[in-house]
Amino acid sequence: MADLKILTLSMIRLILFYLLLPSGAFAQAINMGAPLNSNEIDAEPTFSADGKTVYINCVGREGRAGSDICVSYLDNNVWSEPSVVKEVSSDVYSDFEPLLSPDGNQLYIMSDRPGGRGGMDIWVSDWMGSAWGEPKNLEGPFNTPYMDHCIYFTGEGWDRAYWTSTRPGGFGANDIWSSEKINGSWQDAVNLGPGVNSEFDEHHSLPSQDGNSLYVTAVRADGYGGEDIYVTHQDSNGNWTELVNLGPEVNTETSDRCPAFSPDFSLLYFDSERSGGQGGKDLWYIPYDNVKDI
Repeated sequence: MADLKILTLSMIRLILFYLLLPSGAFAQAINMGAPLNSNEIDAEPTFSADGKTVYINCVGREGRAGSDICVSYLDNNVWSEPSVVKEVSSDVYSDFEPLLSPDGNQLYIMSDRPGGRGGMDIWVSDWMGSAWGEPKNLEGPFNTPYMDHCIYFTGEGWDRAYWTSTRPGGFGANDIWSSEKINGSWQDAVNLGPGVNSEFDEHHSLPSQDGNSLYVTAVRADGYGGEDIYVTHQDSNGNWTELVNLGPEVNTETSDRCPAFSPDFSLLYFDSERSGGQGGKDLWYIPYDNVKDI
């Protein structure tokens, strides 16, 4: 008997995605459903390496009014009710945009809590074995007296960082910046330039698996409405091409933003205010193959 191949959870979802499509229909985004989505904000997902844990930005969970970090666990293909990660969620201040390291030992967040450089800063919490430690202000070129947020890393050793900042030296509003770690030290922040940045907002720059593309949330006059998700590619000279809209499969007349990959890069997740969800901002996904060649 031939060996049976074990399908990953993402592959199972991918198969179901296409099986549920009407004959000849163009694939549309799938809502992740309750309990992961609610009638409040459920956004900015980041997954553990096995795909069985997701951290999100959440509002209104457990009777709380502010913006928190929540966690949900997958059991028998069902996501648990998200619970507030109180170690990194303030009762008074706002906490957004979680990013889990591949080994699960660091959780990065954006927060306006005191003790930072000013405005919104990027913070990091270490896994202590049974709980997350007190968030620490991220050292290096990342935080300034301005607004710094939406960090992502790429490279085998996570030695290249992309994040969003309103610091001086950009093109206006939120811009995408980058830094490289050389000999253990992060270098000065570099603006990605006019192909990516403009006088409008650009934020949440998600690197592709090979690091040669960035999926950027931006506001553009040629978009579908609100925030859209775009892609830029790095050319042979290291320059980033002008942003290209991912099109109507991802973007709508509402805000569509903050993409994330499944651990095996088969699915592209994002949050959206489009109709057909639970309400507020919801988490949605499509097969990454549908947009990876744009």
